[in-house]
Amino acid sequence: MKVNNIKNFKTLFSEKRKINRNPIDDFKNFVLSIDTEIKKSQQFKKDFINGKDIPIYEIYIQSQKTKISLELLTKLRDEALKAYNTVINMRV
Repeated sequence: MKVNNIKNFKTLFSEKRKINRNPIDDFKNFVLSIDTEIKKSQQFKKDFINGKDIPIYEIYIQSQKTKISLELLTKLRDEALKAYNTVINMRV
């Protein structure tokens, strides 16, 4: 649905809120999207090395997107481990 005005935005927002979301599925989709970014970055580099006409700035941008995505995933992992350790070390 394309958002052209406020009414469409409110409709789109209310439709999105009705969907029951599973955090595990969201995280799985996030990890899969990072994997796709990594593969895309690797393919750009291979194509460039093989002589295809790919601007160097596109390779750089894709590499930076991949780097940022991996850094975010690492931070999420660290925070999840920290939360897990906090729960494990709680006294009952």
